[in-house]
Amino acid sequence: MSKINDAAENAKETAAETINETAAEKQENTKESAPAKSDSAKKPRKNPFKNKKLKYGGLSILFTVIFIVAVVLVNVIITLLGDRFMPAADLTDSGLYSIEQSTVDYIKTITDEVTITVTSEESAFTGGSSYYYQTNEILKKIAAANSNITLQYIDVVSNPGFIANYTETITSNEIMVESKNTKRVKVLTYEDFLSITYNQQYLNYYGVKQPEKVEANAEQAVVSAIMNVTDTDPVKVAVLTGYGETENTVLQNLLKTNSYVIESVNITLTDKISEDYDFVFMFGPDKDYSVADISKLDTWLDNSGNFGKNLVYVSNPKLGESPNLDGLLDQWGLKVEKGITYQTDENYTYSGMNTYQVLSVPDTDFSKFTNNSPVHGYNMSAVTSKWENQSGNGNISIQSLLKTYDGAVIKPQDSGDNWTPESDAKRTQYSVIMQAVKTRFEGTTPFSSRIVAIGGMEFLNSSFLQTASVNNSQLIMNIFNVSCNKEEGITLTPKSYNTSTFEITDAQKNGLVVGFVIVLPVLLIVFGIIIWVRRLHR
Repeated sequence: MSKINDAAENAKETAAETINETAAEKQENTKESAPAKSDSAKKPRKNPFKNKKLKYGGLSILFTVIFIVAVVLVNVIITLLGDRFMPAADLTDSGLYSIEQSTVDYIKTITDEVTITVTSEESAFTGGSSYYYQTNEILKKIAAANSNITLQYIDVVSNPGFIANYTETITSNEIMVESKNTKRVKVLTYEDFLSITYNQQYLNYYGVKQPEKVEANAEQAVVSAIMNVTDTDPVKVAVLTGYGETENTVLQNLLKTNSYVIESVNITLTDKISEDYDFVFMFGPDKDYSVADISKLDTWLDNSGNFGKNLVYVSNPKLGESPNLDGLLDQWGLKVEKGITYQTDENYTYSGMNTYQVLSVPDTDFSKFTNNSPVHGYNMSAVTSKWENQSGNGNISIQSLLKTYDGAVIKPQDSGDNWTPESDAKRTQYSVIMQAVKTRFEGTTPFSSRIVAIGGMEFLNSSFLQTASVNNSQLIMNIFNVSCNKEEGITLTPKSYNTSTFEITDAQKNGLVVGFVIVLPVLLIVFGIIIWVRRLHR
């Protein structure tokens, strides 16, 4: 029994020791694992925003958003302010959608409040054709040049009350220019802001206006209208008829553009030329004037001793003997010679045409140009003075305004196309435009009348007047503006929708031939030989 009890007691002790050892091991394991868990718990968690991929990706998205917002804002600003401050670029060779710098300079001087009204909604006006779209762009640029000019669009069909306040006839798709100060209004139709040449055959035989050529004239027409409605004292020009004079519509439109009032006067049907006219313009009469009509010109030029009148005479090569016209010019010391100036120096000719010349502009009050373009002439007669060295006589002074370059000779009027000058022919410089000024003084104040003689109608042909690459239009406008002491105007010519051609002189042509046909190939050959030799000896 005691043995059994001892065995049981030993078993209990063994079990207890085993339990204690197991507990101790668990406790030890717990202690060993506790620091690990503690260390794991104490390790800091990573900041997701410090992840490089997320960081650079987020910046990329942010910059993209900022860029898109900036683009949207820039587009909004351009939309709101673009018409006035940031006009679209004009890539046409003739500048169809741009206004000249002279126009900008003039527009900036306007202090009168001017309103330009298009008598249709803008979409309806520009939707008519590309011509109307171009006209609208010019209107926007003119308005953008001066805050005193307002551009508005009013549909007169749906708003008939608008035109009730005007006496002018106003319809849709027209342009009204109105001055607040003078209250004057000028209405422009499509025939004003488009320069249209009609087919004469259709017009004469069928009475139908068939357009043959259309040119952009919006800038000229609108600026002219602004000048007219704001000018308190416009200059008046009488264009004479009655002796086969040719109508120069391009020049007349140029004068109108610069705020001159043009009126046609048949000198044979009037007793006298009104003293209201500041200018008389005679363009290429093909018959001699009568003694009575020459007397009318004499009386008008004298102006009861007050002077202040200007006669511009343009000679016609078809004019035969004209003793009366010659006599008028002779009284003022001028003479238009028979024959045509013929340039022997190819540096001043074009395409082998010796009568088509680059001309020299002397330094005078009339020679101020806005660019360095040349002045051209074709079939120009020499204008001379009967007084030695063009010094004038008494109260008449003589001045040359345009000359040929040295090397010119006189080609006889009746000579053929194959005419060439003799080797000993006099080669010199001839005047082709000259003025004679008669002056009297009251104290130190001068009062003058003048005659300007131009040796040929072709100097003022439409090609020269409408070509921006020559200064013929600027010179003739200078002659008018300076002669009447008119404030410096602007010279605007219609812009062709056709592509302009590039012209070069014979000397330039020969230079290009030598350069491209001889010099350039030789240089390429020499350069090629040098490279070949260097490679051969490597």
